Amino acid sequence: MRLILFFISLFLMGLAQATPLIHPDFQPLRENIELKATATAKWLAFVSVYDVGLYASPNAKTSDLLHSKMPLSLEIHYRVGVKKQQLIEAAEVALARQNSEETRQKFKASVDELHHFYQDVEEGDRFRVDIKLDSGLALYFNDQLRYQNTSLDFANYYIGLWLAENPLSDKVRASLLNWSL
Repeated sequence: MRLILFFISLFLMGLAQATPLIHPDFQPLRENIELKATATAKWLAFVSVYDVGLYASPNAKTSDLLHSKMPLSLEIHYRVGVKKQQLIEAAEVALARQNSEETRQKFKASVDELHHFYQDVEEGDRFRVDIKLDSGLALYFNDQLRYQNTSLDFANYYIGLWLAENPLSDKVRASLLNWSL
């Protein structure tokens, strides 16, 4: 009987994964990409700082996201206010954990330029990072384009803040990458 219940639960889990992801703060589809996963970043384990949605091609797999040539998007909805300098410091700490000094120096000018376009956020504000094959990385703030860099190498480097090993948040990364093997 336990074995039967085990297989039924596996079957039902498979059905749950096959249904479209629904989240009140994110559209299920945008252009030619779909919402794959969402997560909430927390500070001190109980203060929700932001919700993030990961969009990718319908046929994408998580193993293809970094270092591949496919469109993806991270949309971040802030639940609390955060100062520009705090956003920059968090990114710089994570990039230092993730990359060698040589790699960081290679992308320093691009990171500094992108961070110039960061700004203080208030509850309800949104940042979005899009990666497209024909245009590289684009940073949007409340749906307005703020920065663009055509280098796909830089795009993969910077999106690593959320998706690569040693990210801004291990829990957020795990949630965002938990939709496909």
